[in-house]
Amino acid sequence: MNRPRSLATLIEALQKFPGVGPRTAQRMADAVLSMDYEAAREISRAVLRVKKTIVNCSVCGIHTERDPCDICDNAARDRGFICVVEEDEDVFAFERSGAHPGVYHVLGGVIKANKGVGPDKLRIGQLAERVREGGVREILIATDPSLYGETTAAYIIELLKDTGIIMTRPARGIPTGADLDYLDSETLSHAYTERKEIM
Repeated sequence: MNRPRSLATLIEALQKFPGVGPRTAQRMADAVLSMDYEAAREISRAVLRVKKTIVNCSVCGIHTERDPCDICDNAARDRGFICVVEEDEDVFAFERSGAHPGVYHVLGGVIKANKGVGPDKLRIGQLAERVREGGVREILIATDPSLYGETTAAYIIELLKDTGIIMTRPARGIPTGADLDYLDSETLSHAYTERKEIM
C-alpha cells in the first residue's frame, strides 16, 4: 500500500530544506500529523508571512522587514567600518557581543567552486560598489575560519587590495572550522577586539 498522496507530497516538499533527507522528512511529516489543526495552520501562516514580508536590505543584504534595515538606518553606526559576514546569523552573533559599532555586509554564503558557487552568486560585487562609493576606512572580513571561508576572504582581499582601505580578519581565538553564530559573545568579542590587519 502506498502513502496517501497528500502525505507523500508533504514529505517530498520537506526534503527541499537543507540537510533534510527522506527519513527526517518522514519524521517531520509525522509531527505535523500529530499536531492539532490550529498548530499546523499557524506553521503554514508563519511560512507565508515570512515569504510575504521579508526582503533583503538594499544596503547590507540582511533579511529584514523594512528596507533599509534597522542597522543601516541607524545614524549612530559607523558607516566607515564594514564587517563582512557570510549569513544573517553572523550579524546577530556580532550584535550579541556588542563589539561592532559599524555596519555589516552579508555575502549570502561563501565561494564553493566545486559546488558551482562563484563570486557572482554572492554579494561581493555589491561590497566592491560600497567601497567605490567612498567613506569606507576599514573592512573586517569575518568569514568563518574554514576552507571556504578563507577562500572567500582571500578573494575579497585580492579584489579590494588597491583601494587603500584597511582590511582585517578576526584574531585566531576562533577555532578553525567554527561557525561564528555558535561562538559565545566573549570569544567573539575578543577575536573582534584583537583583529589583525591583513595588508
